Amino acid sequence: MILNPSRVILLVGALVLFSGVMLLDRGIAPFILLAALLIFVSIIRLSVPAVFYTLLIIRPSLDIFGAYVFVISSNLPSINIAGIVALISIIVSIILIYRSQKRILTIPLSALFIFLFFIYGIFTVLSLHPIASINELIRVSSFLLMYFTGYVVINTKYDLTRIIWAIIISSIIPTIVGYIQLFNGAGLYTNPGFENRIAGTFGHPNVLGYFLLIIIALIVYLYFENPARKPLYKTLLITYGVLLGVLLLSTYTRGAWIGISLLLLGVSIIRYTKKTLIISAIAIPIMAISAFSYTWVQTNIIYDLTPLEDISVISRVVGLFNGDPSDSIIWRQIMWSDMYNKALTRPIIGFGAGTIEIIVEEVRGVSLGALEAHNDYIKILVEMGVIGLFSYITFILALLYSLLIRIQSKQDTLFLIMTFLVLAIYLSSIWDNLLRQTAVMWIFFGLLGVVMKYHTIRAKDPSKDSPTEE
Repeated sequence: MILNPSRVILLVGALVLFSGVMLLDRGIAPFILLAALLIFVSIIRLSVPAVFYTLLIIRPSLDIFGAYVFVISSNLPSINIAGIVALISIIVSIILIYRSQKRILTIPLSALFIFLFFIYGIFTVLSLHPIASINELIRVSSFLLMYFTGYVVINTKYDLTRIIWAIIISSIIPTIVGYIQLFNGAGLYTNPGFENRIAGTFGHPNVLGYFLLIIIALIVYLYFENPARKPLYKTLLITYGVLLGVLLLSTYTRGAWIGISLLLLGVSIIRYTKKTLIISAIAIPIMAISAFSYTWVQTNIIYDLTPLEDISVISRVVGLFNGDPSDSIIWRQIMWSDMYNKALTRPIIGFGAGTIEIIVEEVRGVSLGALEAHNDYIKILVEMGVIGLFSYITFILALLYSLLIRIQSKQDTLFLIMTFLVLAIYLSSIWDNLLRQTAVMWIFFGLLGVVMKYHTIRAKDPSKDSPTEE
C-alpha cells in the first residue's frame, strides 16, 4: 500500500500539534497557525492552482481579521492573518511559476517588474528602519509576483473568464457585510456629515471603494464581451453592478468615484462615440435643470427640504472645491507639504521602503490624524527618494504604453477597460494610499498578468478572441 503524501503530512502534523498543545504553554494561537499551514501544505500537494483560486476568492474577506495576530514566541515578531496570506501567496506564486516551466524573462514586462522589485530591495538594504522595510518588501513582493502568477495560470479564453468570475465571486462576502453595515449604521465615521461610511470586510472605506472599482470594471467587461448572452445573464450582471454601485457611493471614496466615472465614460466614448455624445448632450441639460428646479423648490416652497449642497454625496463632491476646513482635502494638502519638505532632507535615497508611517509620526505626531501620506508619489519620494520616484513613474508609464499598443480596435473591451483601470488607479494614487491597499493591489496585478497573457493567446490563435459559450 502506497501512502498518500498529503495524508502523511496531516498525520505527522496532527501528532506534532497534539504534543505541542499538551506539553507547551504557548496558548492556542500558534497551534491554529501551524494547523492552517499544514492544511495549506496538504492542499498544495493535491492542486496548487486550487490554492491560487481559493486565495483569489477569500483574500478580500480577510482584512476584517487584521486585528487578530499570532505570537509564536516573544523572540519573534507577531504576524496577522493578512501577513500569513501574503507569505502563502508568495509560496504559491513561486510554485506555479516554477511548474509552468516558463522562462521569466520571456513574459512581457518581466524586466520592468524585476526592476521594481530590485529597487525595493535596494531601499530595504539602505533603510534607516530595516524591520519596517523588510515587511514592506514582503508585502510588495506578494502582489508583484501576482502579475507573473496571473500570466502563467491561463492558457485559454475560458481560463480568462474563470479568473474574472473568481474575482467577482470574491466580492460577495464584502458586499454582504457592506450592506449589513449600511442598514444597521455600523460603518465608519471619518468626517462630519459622513457618519456611516461603508468599509465591508476592509479596514477602511477607501479600500472597499477601489476594490469595487475593479469588480464593476470586470462586470462591464462581461456585459459587453458576448452580445449573444441570454437576457437573464445580462440582467443579473446589471442587478449586481447596481448593488455594487450603491455600495460604492456609500463608501464616500471620491477617488473611486472619479475612477469609475473615467472608466465608464472613457470606454463608452471609444466604443460608442456617437451614442455616448448624444446621451451626454441630453443628460447634462436634464441634470442642470433638475438641480436648478430642486434648489428653487427648496428655497421658495418646501423650506424643510435638504439643500442640494448638503446632500451627503453631493457635499462630498463639492468638498473638493469649497475649501471646507472639516473636509480632508485641506488636511491632505498640509500632509503633502510636510512630507515633501521632509523628503528634501534626504532627497536622493529617502528613509527606506515602508517607513512612511514612522516618518509621518516623527514629523507630525499622532494627534493630527492618520499616519499615511495619502499620496503614493509623496510616499515613494519620502521612502526611496528621487531615484525611487523616477523608477516608479517609469514603471507606470511603461504599463500604460504596453496596454495601449495591444489595443486592436475600439471594440477591444478587455484592453480598453484594463487601460482605463490602470489610469484610474494611478491617478487616484495622487490623493489616496493605493500602494497600502494590499488586497486591491493583489487582485489588480494578478488581473494585469492575466490580461497580458490573453494578448499572447489571441495573437497565436485569433479565433480564440471570438465569444465563447461556457
